[in-house]
Amino acid sequence: MKFLISFFIIFIYSTSYNKSNDSPNLKYKSENTISWNQWLKELKKELADQNFKPSTLDNLDRLVFNKKVIELDRKQPEFKLNFNQYLKRYLTPKKKEKLKKKYLENKELLENLEKKFNVDSKVLVSLWFVETSFGEYLGKFDILNSLASLAYDGRRRDFFLKELKYALRILDEGHFSRQQFKGSWAGAFGQTQFMPSTFKKFATDFDDNKKINLFNKVDALASGANYLNKVGWNNKIMWGEKINLKITKDLKRISTKKLYKETNYWEKYGIIFKNKYNKKQLMRLVIPDSLDNQYFLVTKNFDVILDWNRSNYFALTILLLSNEIN
Repeated sequence: MKFLISFFIIFIYSTSYNKSNDSPNLKYKSENTISWNQWLKELKKELADQNFKPSTLDNLDRLVFNKKVIELDRKQPEFKLNFNQYLKRYLTPKKKEKLKKKYLENKELLENLEKKFNVDSKVLVSLWFVETSFGEYLGKFDILNSLASLAYDGRRRDFFLKELKYALRILDEGHFSRQQFKGSWAGAFGQTQFMPSTFKKFATDFDDNKKINLFNKVDALASGANYLNKVGWNNKIMWGEKINLKITKDLKRISTKKLYKETNYWEKYGIIFKNKYNKKQLMRLVIPDSLDNQYFLVTKNFDVILDWNRSNYFALTILLLSNEIN
């Protein structure tokens, strides 16, 4: 997805595509001791015995090192947002209306997905919104160039090399064209912003054309629904809610340790739930940050969204957006 953003940090970066020569003039020294062209040549030789089509491996001959993705990977955060600031990026009146409109426009598809995968269609459309604004912003970076550049650089070579191999396999299977394979600087692509490894695990052909094209709304949303289902979404329980609470050191400790307690335990702190839960329902306390005294009690469904993106800000935003549709 899914290249995970860090906790409560938003990176502002350009989506411009930069080309450079075989010996990148970087501000730091690459860990790779061989040239870009030699590295690609050896990689192609290594992959030749892994049942790739020759035409797929020929893509390696045309890759260009992209210095921009290395700079973005190494870049320090430019600024931090508190939870309220983050939330206001999405929970504006205009964006809430757009979210509801898109849900209604795609209601039949979303309800079919909810029925098949047993996930909340409102959560699914909220993920679609936050990831790519309903497919409007998919990213402009060439995925193969980005992943190869990040693998060559060496800082996280094993991770990005694995993703590059998955990306080549996706092309090898002919799910979509090489020209269409563009996305974020870190390799996430499609309307739900899957990494290539996530594609291999969860991507689904829902329009029955024998191809899985995440640039297509139907396959992208179906794949997102399949992801949520496979990592444990429980459609029989609510995700949780915002609460009024006087915080104590003990509660901060429980929150930090992510300890789940039954609802009757939380009621001892004077919490009056807005939603109805089973008395044995397990919930944990989430404190997004220490700046604005907002507190939430969440169920295991919250952790499913965290599996998608390891940010409390992100997960809470998705779930609060889903409430807006109701």
